[in-house]
Amino acid sequence: MKSKIISLKQITSSIFIIAFLLVLNACKKDQLTIDQEKRFSEVDFKFDPSFPFNGGWGLTLKPDGVADIAPGGDIYYRGTYKISGKNITVSTDQTKFRFEILSDTEIKEKQYGTRLRLEP
Repeated sequence: MKSKIISLKQITSSIFIIAFLLVLNACKKDQLTIDQEKRFSEVDFKFDPSFPFNGGWGLTLKPDGVADIAPGGDIYYRGTYKISGKNITVSTDQTKFRFEILSDTEIKEKQYGTRLRLEP
């Protein structure tokens, strides 16, 4: 009988440790840190001279939470951004844009799938 109680305690401890590690793993830090102004531009954008106002996607993130976004044109909208784990949400007066962080240097706009890369 005593060995069953010890086994039950060991199993309970193991389950608690595994659950604790899973919770810690779920609480990941933000995958992108904005400690200086960072400018992302559309990957493989090709300028078309017949449509001179299309500059491709552009996103500038500033350390104070301010964002400037050009969603496929030449007009930039000022807004704010929040980074949560692997997601960036940019809010302007017009709309919200959601991005997935692919790496330290590349993000992807979720609705249209446009990839943007950090400019050197």
